[in-house]
Amino acid sequence: MSMTTAPAEEKNRFLQLLSVVAIGTLALSACGDNGDDDADEDTDTEVTDADSNGDDNDAEDNGDDAEAGGLTIEDDHGTHEIPETPESIGAFDNRSFRTLEAFGVELSVAARSLMDEQTHGYATDEDILDTGNHREPDLEQIIAAEPDLIINGQRYSQYYEDIIDVTESAGYDTVVLEFDEAVNDPDTFIEGLIEKTEKLGEVFGEQETAQEIIDEFEAEVDRVTELYDGESTVMGLMTSGGDIQYLAPGTGRTIGPLFNAFDLVPALEQDAEDEAHGDDISVEAIADANPDWLLVTDRDARLDSDDPDYQPADELLAESPALQEVTAVQEGNIVYTPDDMYLTEDIQAYTEFLRDFADALEDAQ
Repeated sequence: MSMTTAPAEEKNRFLQLLSVVAIGTLALSACGDNGDDDADEDTDTEVTDADSNGDDNDAEDNGDDAEAGGLTIEDDHGTHEIPETPESIGAFDNRSFRTLEAFGVELSVAARSLMDEQTHGYATDEDILDTGNHREPDLEQIIAAEPDLIINGQRYSQYYEDIIDVTESAGYDTVVLEFDEAVNDPDTFIEGLIEKTEKLGEVFGEQETAQEIIDEFEAEVDRVTELYDGESTVMGLMTSGGDIQYLAPGTGRTIGPLFNAFDLVPALEQDAEDEAHGDDISVEAIADANPDWLLVTDRDARLDSDDPDYQPADELLAESPALQEVTAVQEGNIVYTPDDMYLTEDIQAYTEFLRDFADALEDAQ
């Protein structure tokens, strides 16, 4: 090994000497020029860079190697060059956590406080620095992790610019990716979940695993599309703290986008003031609308299930005396999202929910 490297070292020293001589010559000639100091510095830099890279062929080879070593990918904010082997990775998108785990991605920093311990192995991994939930995130933890790559989104999307500022201020060359735009549009919700999974598969070289996740999801999407009769009325609800919230078609959280995706017929069309958590609705209003189907997410199923005052969604709806004459209750056409849905809202949770919905539609035929 030493026999082959010694001549190269001598050549490098020789090239460096030539660079110094060239810089000195340019500096002397610059004294007689009228250009300013900044122009001189730019010229010096160009000469030094060219000399240190060797001849034109070497520079061209180096450029090809750099291009071959990385990956170019487009997200919601533009085009990015992804490091071939990022040494430190951060994740703050709750829709991506489970997919990253399926890929075997090791994280150095994440919003672990947003994770469901029964769903995510990351949640209890103390080696992963925790930035906390989205209400008061500790972005200083990002600096400590020195990430090369960050997957951001959903609840943390409001801090995108802050995360950029934090990494740039620390002098890190960090790539921050978000794949939320299509998911957040009710008209492209299904496509958005698929696209997010595909993009993550590309970023981490896990296209095969990503496709397996997508295939499972698409199979249930196809089943619901085929089994829904296009006429039965549907209402989306969320229960929380013993209250019932109405989730508006299209804009309502979790359930809302499914109206657009499957052309579900709303049992009640009412604009929502609180799209994130829904608007309060009385059992009398639900009874008056008389939906054929109720699609329900229980916000507290994981957040407050240990609270002695916790009331499960089925207790608030299926067992409510005021709703016993509602078609959905009478026929058992109530489909609940997975218990972790409010925390995850990922493609895996929707796969499970759509499977349950498809099964219920099939049973109702």
